[in-house]
Amino acid sequence: MKFIRLSLCFSFLLALAYIIIILKAFHASEHFNNQNKFIQQVKVNNSLDFYDAARRRTFKKPFIYLTGTEQCLPVNLATSSQIGDPKSCACDVMVLSFRVKCLTAQGNQSHISYLFDPKTGWASARNVLFFAALNRTPGYHYYIFLNDDTVLKYNHFTPVNMREISPFRAVEKWLLDYEPAVGVLDYKLHNGASVVLRKRRKRCGIKKTSLVLPTVFFDAIFNAFHHKAVEHILPYPTRYEPHNWYCINPHTVTRVQVKFPGQALLFAPVTAGNPIHRPHKKNQTNVSNIWRDYVEEIIQEVPPKLRKHVVLEELHKNAARLYEYLNQPLRTFCLNVSRHQPIIPYKHLLSEV
Repeated sequence: MKFIRLSLCFSFLLALAYIIIILKAFHASEHFNNQNKFIQQVKVNNSLDFYDAARRRTFKKPFIYLTGTEQCLPVNLATSSQIGDPKSCACDVMVLSFRVKCLTAQGNQSHISYLFDPKTGWASARNVLFFAALNRTPGYHYYIFLNDDTVLKYNHFTPVNMREISPFRAVEKWLLDYEPAVGVLDYKLHNGASVVLRKRRKRCGIKKTSLVLPTVFFDAIFNAFHHKAVEHILPYPTRYEPHNWYCINPHTVTRVQVKFPGQALLFAPVTAGNPIHRPHKKNQTNVSNIWRDYVEEIIQEVPPKLRKHVVLEELHKNAARLYEYLNQPLRTFCLNVSRHQPIIPYKHLLSEV
């Protein structure tokens, strides 16, 4: 009787071991098949142009360009190498006309829509465009604001093979490749690539030239806002617009520096220029009070437990000279640049709490 029990027990254990072996073999086979599928998928994905792949997996169109002008989209932006042709630009374009309604037949410019508001200034016009664009569904990967006289050109940083496509297409490819919170371009008047490289050498001892650079103070001539960042940065402040347009962009720059330092990236191979340079309001009275007002507002947006952080205390201490402070070689210039960083406001502050 005892022998029979032992025999049954042994048979049961043998059967159990056999089942476990079969299950392991099945699992290994399934894992191999999944791994093989994954490898094949990677091969397929790597054979695709990144621009097209990103366009498929995100939104109907990856970009919307937003600009204000007197009437219709000007010639410098209206060709196929810029943003005037839906066949070459995977984009929509929204134009705010502030003098005369644009009634020109659009032809092959079905991707361009027009708004009309003659009562807007620089910031309020951009805000009209901003809210109108946000109301669209599906949304866009990047919301790109640019001046209507903006011209993009290659420069001495540009690799030879990049010149095979237009500067606009090169910038779009770069945006999807790196995904900065804010993408900006080289600008010769101030804070361009050469200036940023000089600040990196001075503050960080970094002598290597790079085509993609972390930056702090940037001009508003061409700003590409990532969809995960745009509502943390905009709308533009308008309370000082009647007297001083010069003071508006530093507010945007400060918000980016506080919420996403090191994630405002400058694409060195493309230079943005604006040859028209319209006159604008630049009343310098009480500018230091405007800077203090901005800094107080932006610090109040920070979660309470983070407001005593040394970074914010330093900003508050320099509030009255905000413009000069943001133009210093700050520590942000020393940060490493990498692709597809998580876009989380105050991430740098949270990691130190």
